[in-house]
Amino acid sequence: MKNLGFVICLIVVLCGCRQKAEVDVFQQQIHQCAETYVKTELNVSDADSVVVTRIDTLTQMSYAKLMLEMLENLEFQYKQLYDEATLADENAKIESLDRSLRQISVQTDYFRAIEDSESADNQQLLLYWISASYYKNGQQEDFMCFATPDFNLHILDPFADNLMDN
Repeated sequence: MKNLGFVICLIVVLCGCRQKAEVDVFQQQIHQCAETYVKTELNVSDADSVVVTRIDTLTQMSYAKLMLEMLENLEFQYKQLYDEATLADENAKIESLDRSLRQISVQTDYFRAIEDSESADNQQLLLYWISASYYKNGQQEDFMCFATPDFNLHILDPFADNLMDN
């Protein structure tokens, strides 16, 4: 009977150690993504340290909502530029901004259809949303980046190849 209790305790301890090891590996991979982002996208090669402060997840639905928010902000900015160009009678700029606004409209319709769709997956992990800070010369700089479930960096771009088409 004593041996059975010892074996059960040993199994519980080993399972707990394995779970902790899996969490440690996950945190290391997320941290590596954040460090890579600082070096490659922010072009900071000499940061003193990088600290991950929060990890969230995005599903298809939350990704579509985030893309819509980005597009709405972009549309607002482009409309302001369009109005300024119209007042200044800058025809080339007006044409360019008009094309951009049409592209924004197409992408907005695409993501709105996903948001309205009942088939959009709101459970499966699409991206990790990493909030972090890097420190350089005693100064803290906050940033956020995104990683796929296989820990590759993903740059949010509502006009690029879409994760939901994969």
